[in-house]
Amino acid sequence: MQNSHVKNIPFVSGIDALYYFAQSGAFYDRLYEDIVNQIEDKKAYFKSLNYQYADNDITVTINGIDVVYSGMGRDGFHWFNHDFFRSGFKDPEKATNIHNIRIQLNAIGIYTLGLKSLIEYVNTKFLGEYTMKVFPITRIDLNMFIQHDFSYLRKEMILSKKQNHSANIGERSNAYELETYYVGKKPFLLRIYNKHKELQNASAIKREIMYNHFGINGMDLEQPIFNVEFEMHREYLKQYGIDTIDDALKRSETLFKHACDQIRLIDTQSISEKQLNSPNRKRADTLPIWDYIKENYSITEFMQINTPLEKIERISFRYSLQDAEKSIKKVITRLLVHKNDPTLLFFLDVLQRAKAEFELRQNIKNLHEDHTIELTFEDELKTYSDEGLWNLDEKLSMEMDGLEMDSPLYDDLSYRYIALTNEMQRRKLIPDVF
Repeated sequence: MQNSHVKNIPFVSGIDALYYFAQSGAFYDRLYEDIVNQIEDKKAYFKSLNYQYADNDITVTINGIDVVYSGMGRDGFHWFNHDFFRSGFKDPEKATNIHNIRIQLNAIGIYTLGLKSLIEYVNTKFLGEYTMKVFPITRIDLNMFIQHDFSYLRKEMILSKKQNHSANIGERSNAYELETYYVGKKPFLLRIYNKHKELQNASAIKREIMYNHFGINGMDLEQPIFNVEFEMHREYLKQYGIDTIDDALKRSETLFKHACDQIRLIDTQSISEKQLNSPNRKRADTLPIWDYIKENYSITEFMQINTPLEKIERISFRYSLQDAEKSIKKVITRLLVHKNDPTLLFFLDVLQRAKAEFELRQNIKNLHEDHTIELTFEDELKTYSDEGLWNLDEKLSMEMDGLEMDSPLYDDLSYRYIALTNEMQRRKLIPDVF
């Protein structure tokens, strides 16, 4: 089973996760202030209704895109969830040695839109003018889903060139079969796991997306599917001169193949038992399936999956009754554990009150939105202090320094700089040259 049938095995390779920073631009201070104000406004609104809210009841809008608040992390970032990604924003005055914006692209977004389209959507549509278009990478997961059963895998079959890996090989299995093998630790590690088992605990949406992804790539959903995944962090990537997400995407195939050389699955039957328990185990042959994975990894087709930006906003997922059922069952179980036996009348009363509160919140929200006027950039400048205008002038000058006139950023920055100059002249902060 280990060494046979290694030709024409269905597989699909790609990138399962991508995390990165975004270098903030001249307008980030205003963005952060607006984010904090939106959070505080929503909290005040809930308190006025005497509503016991959670962080994820708060929705914030950035460049017309709604994201759900998940709270302040230990890293000092305010974190937000979108169907396709997570984003984090921190106070620009704190921890100034760290970038202000963090992005984490998730599997639902990657396999729904295509990685290339998702990156464009986040960086262009969501972050827009708040960055300098520089995106340092923090983590990339390179992977291959393969129609192969790795349940035979044993610790002694894993050989790593990294000395500390032998002490960092972990296994998770149930009474019947292998679920996951972990090799190594941050900043470079390998996971080999049963994808069917993982999806059993995933949301219905993710299961549907992944099964569709497997099906269109010729994989049999009734047969074993394992994921071979290398997780690489910034510290590891920088050893190979990889700094940005563009660097990582261009060299992802080389990175994956090199990783397959750093950690090998070996054929223990190709050497003696004595050699297997000695440094000579490195002489063992590589399992044919491992060579097959290494030789066939490519992201060419994966990166060709494309969704036009104008279509992305029409793609959304709804929290379904099936999704809610799991949460409701947990609540009922907890009540029963504490010897509380809820009745149908209890649930009916909760449902009616929840609907009434939701309709009240929606009415207040609609009333607020009807009286909200979107400010132009010129109007927004009028709200700046004199010091704020000087700070913005310094930041804009830095961003425009050395920028070519044919750069896509030039026209936007030029327009903003002219508006800033006009406002500073109006306040007599600088002389009017005309």
